[in-house]
Amino acid sequence: MGNRQMGRGARGLRQEVALLTGVCTALHFLVDGLCICCIYLLADSSSVANLLGVFITYNVLAFLTQPLTGMLADRLRPEGMLLAAAVALLAIGVAVAFPLGSTDDVLPLYIVAVLLGLGNSLFHVWGGRLVTVSTGNDIRALGVFVSTGAFGLAVGMLFHSRLVLVAFLLAIAALAFYALRLTSKESKGQESLKESQVLDSELNKKPVSMILWLAVLALMGIVMLRSLLGETFSAGIAKGGMMILAIGAVAMIGKIAGGFLSHWMGIVWAMLLVVAGIVACLLLPSTETVLFIGLLLVNCTMAVTLYLVNAVLPGREGLAFGLLAAALMPGYLLAQADAGGMMIEPLLLTLIPTIVIELIVLWALRERRGEVLGSSVVVNILTNVPLHLFVVFVSNSLPAIIVGEVLVVLVEMLWYRYFVDSWRKAFIYSFLCNGFSLLAGLLLQCAILLLLILYPNT
Repeated sequence: MGNRQMGRGARGLRQEVALLTGVCTALHFLVDGLCICCIYLLADSSSVANLLGVFITYNVLAFLTQPLTGMLADRLRPEGMLLAAAVALLAIGVAVAFPLGSTDDVLPLYIVAVLLGLGNSLFHVWGGRLVTVSTGNDIRALGVFVSTGAFGLAVGMLFHSRLVLVAFLLAIAALAFYALRLTSKESKGQESLKESQVLDSELNKKPVSMILWLAVLALMGIVMLRSLLGETFSAGIAKGGMMILAIGAVAMIGKIAGGFLSHWMGIVWAMLLVVAGIVACLLLPSTETVLFIGLLLVNCTMAVTLYLVNAVLPGREGLAFGLLAAALMPGYLLAQADAGGMMIEPLLLTLIPTIVIELIVLWALRERRGEVLGSSVVVNILTNVPLHLFVVFVSNSLPAIIVGEVLVVLVEMLWYRYFVDSWRKAFIYSFLCNGFSLLAGLLLQCAILLLLILYPNT
């Protein structure tokens, strides 16, 4: 009798986990669909000629803030507050956007972009961490959860309307309420499976050595490459009508398939097969069929990178999810800019010296922990790559650069606070690291200018 009850209990827990994963997956589809639907409605109704800044603001906040919101997800309790905050921000964003008609005033558009971007960021790290912890980092569940975002973007983009916007928001509110009930304590006062595993996850948290940070950087590099390859394959497919849905559906199927394929075959064999297929697609003539197969295979790697980064950063599932989400943006921006070697070289010429200078500053401040030194390399990539692209493609004016540097200092202060547990030390690290790297850059420019004055003919 006892074994039967234990068996029924285990089945009940598995059903609870499956239901929770399903709810999070449906929410992922709806949240991404709502955000892009709202942004496209603004683009349709606004008479502002250039909405590039609004799109960039939304994408930067939706993706590049996820390491910070992921840190928050790792520490904030109860976790349901993140979902509640995300839904509130999305609802306010829709409320601001809904009455907007044709307008020349760009401020409301930026307000909507900020609200939607932050709401999107909070939801993703909440959902990513919840699925990881509740399933014990099950690679199949990870693939399922991340899959629906791409299809939600396609649906929201193609069918954007006020009716769809309201329907998405109502569905998000209903499912979020249900998710909060699922993750709350049971009526008998016992902790749910998810809550008990959250405690286990926190007990597994260990300092991140320099070697582990190198592994994280390698995974982020793979994600950047995947983003670049995904844009390369999808760019060759004629956009319009049902093809947008097809691209979203193929990306979704690829993410699901990657998780199940890796579970059945093992990660090594599955990824060898996937990589061989991607290389073949790159070498073959770029027919529509080849491009779709390439897009499918590229997306098969998503569940694997997420599974591995969770394994590298146990107890920091929110940060892990946020790091990989943020790594998508540089690859996407480089692909959109048709970067190639023209962008990579100047980017590295600014990034590598900055990393070296800031490591020297931290060492001079007697910081010897590999966890902090390694995190410095990661945060420099996350902040300097977007800042460099912004200066090149949006604005290189002095006020824009100053605002960008101030934002970088604030972001890095929040980042270091996660590892050093002292606001004062976090501010000192961020301020001095960025101050010395900025000063070194100015001195180098002055030296080059002086050489040009002294030797104008060289």
